[in-house]
Amino acid sequence: MAASSAHADPDYERLSGPARAIDPDTLEFGFRRIDLWGADAFERFQKCLLNGESTACGAEAWQITTNLLVATPITCVVRGKNRYHRNMAVCRNANGVDIGQSLITRGMAVARTDEMPEYAAIENRARQSRIGAWAGQFVDPREWRYGERLPEHETEVYRWQRDD
Repeated sequence: MAASSAHADPDYERLSGPARAIDPDTLEFGFRRIDLWGADAFERFQKCLLNGESTACGAEAWQITTNLLVATPITCVVRGKNRYHRNMAVCRNANGVDIGQSLITRGMAVARTDEMPEYAAIENRARQSRIGAWAGQFVDPREWRYGERLPEHETEVYRWQRDD
């Protein structure tokens, strides 16, 4: 009887090829989505305050990711899964640039040190140098996804009432 061949777990693998940015920290390879491991970038429509002015820090983070994806192929090494059961990976472009680390370095993502302890020092340098969003105020991307907003970005819902 022939020995069965071992197969890699399809959830933990290496992906390589062209990718596009869905969000600053979500890449798509064809129909397969990967979230960055250890870097939680501002959401695409998230706003921050810099010098008292509202800025589109999420759009800026998305643009940085998009620019980094130009150097293909993108190679991602899957490290785990998130709560959405989506693979999470450390991804590098063809120039060897770690996309998550680059976002943290530029102050466009916060480090998730429970996943990547080595990103803590990078975030601390960005924070101390007041780079990117660290130069102003922002809501942690995790809290923003749960609906937390800076007071300047909260919206009021207008409720129309009939005058009878």
